[in-house]
Amino acid sequence: MKFFVLLLASALLYPIYVVYAQLKGERGRPNATPAQWGAVYEDLTYIARDGIKLKGWWIPVEGSRKAVLLLHGKGGSRNGVYTGVFELAKWYHRRGYNVLLPDLRAHGESGGTIVYFGLKEHEDMLGWLEAIDPDHRLEWVLHGFSMGAATVLMMKAKSPKRFAYVVADAPWIDFEKLVKQELWKRAKLPDWSFFYVRWIAETFFGQNFSFVDNRERVGKLCGEKILYIFEADDALLPEYQRKALSAACPMADRALFEGAGHVEAFKNDPVAYTQLLESKGL
Repeated sequence: MKFFVLLLASALLYPIYVVYAQLKGERGRPNATPAQWGAVYEDLTYIARDGIKLKGWWIPVEGSRKAVLLLHGKGGSRNGVYTGVFELAKWYHRRGYNVLLPDLRAHGESGGTIVYFGLKEHEDMLGWLEAIDPDHRLEWVLHGFSMGAATVLMMKAKSPKRFAYVVADAPWIDFEKLVKQELWKRAKLPDWSFFYVRWIAETFFGQNFSFVDNRERVGKLCGEKILYIFEADDALLPEYQRKALSAACPMADRALFEGAGHVEAFKNDPVAYTQLLESKGL
């Protein structure tokens, strides 16, 4: 009897551990600053609605109305270990863009311990932009990677007239299918465990799986100025995510980088990547 009780307890508790492990961010101090490429910048702090202290850099260009918000993904930071977001900030800045380069909550120097897959992150960033540009004087581009890409799509959907252009590099479209995929890959939990995992995440960790799913959202954004970038060898977001985008918005503007894994397109071929951005008028 004790064996079965222990087995049942393990079956119930193991998914809780799995959920918490996947929600943890990645904290750390930056190992480079924009001063290394000759830019004058400010260290910014923004207090989110729930009291979390967020850190970032504001890299201005005097007299310019162009601005870009660059968002790393889960496990990254404004130094761009995985995505090259730090080097991309340099490219945008030299093209005359004011750059906001933050650490998302639970990452880099920002506070918080867990991520919300865009649920709270998009509110964080909308609030921060309002603090920086309360008169809406600047013409904002949003450019995000992975979770950052999902976040900028949420921002665009929440405030569609606020942003001139969006670049979403490796956003998930079908969140449920992604979670089921990763539950098996990382923890050998079968598809049917998704509903228990969802209940755990939403009940104990404040998540909202329905909100962070992008299928309906990208459909509503169809026709907006959004560039979706995918990597052909992306094991996290394989072809079914691109098919989900096509189903939701057949006319979506997409680019596919061959020979690149998840959010590796810019780091692998910065010339081709920035030429693509230039072709879109950025």
